[in-house]
Amino acid sequence: MPQEGRPVLRAVERSKVYSSVADQILAGVRSGAFPPGSPLPSERVLAETFEVGRGSVREAIRVLEHAGVLDVRVGSGTYVMGDGGSEANVLRARAAVAGEHSPLDLIVARASLEPVCAEHAATARTSNDLRVLEDLVLEQERVVRAGEDPSAVDADFHLAVAAASHNSVLLALEQTLVGLMRERMWSELKDRSRSRENQAEHYLEHHRQVLRAIERRDHRRARQLMAVHMSEIETGLLGELGSSRDEGRAERP
Repeated sequence: MPQEGRPVLRAVERSKVYSSVADQILAGVRSGAFPPGSPLPSERVLAETFEVGRGSVREAIRVLEHAGVLDVRVGSGTYVMGDGGSEANVLRARAAVAGEHSPLDLIVARASLEPVCAEHAATARTSNDLRVLEDLVLEQERVVRAGEDPSAVDADFHLAVAAASHNSVLLALEQTLVGLMRERMWSELKDRSRSRENQAEHYLEHHRQVLRAIERRDHRRARQLMAVHMSEIETGLLGELGSSRDEGRAERP
């Protein structure tokens, strides 16, 4: 128990150090200070430059390597990847530093899984599955018209489609993805995308069309419509990334 009058000391979060190092290396890659194919300074030099321990530099490099920004070559050094400064790689790196998953990686996973869920739902659905889906579409319509946040009912619709497939593995995978959709970076990017004019209504109409295809047991159409839905979500996310980049440039002196 600490004595009265003495400060309570807490461990410094290690992530705060390595994330700062990773951010500065990323900034150098984006600015061209570390151009594609060029080597980074040695681990020792970076540690001295940033005035941090070599362990923090090593961890930052590990994260950036996993994100596709850097290429660590044993016995040669660390180099900037040819597309290391791409929007996708930078977003992946920033998500990793935050302990999250890249929204673009998440939409790739969703685009691989959710059309399959819709296809199987169209062949396996029951009358009760249809009632659940219809109620969710009606609730989403109410929420959108009221100008409220539709993210929860939107996620419930996708879970219900997976449940209607009556494939426990597909449902478990979808539950995992929906859990990842609660991460801050995904939520913020998707909210900005959805807030664009008529976008929430547009996504609602996608759900209506998927529901109709499932109701008609048109498995090919259900799969196709869900694939289109995922593609347009990805386009919206990329559009928001582009807007954020342009705003950042406009704010620079």
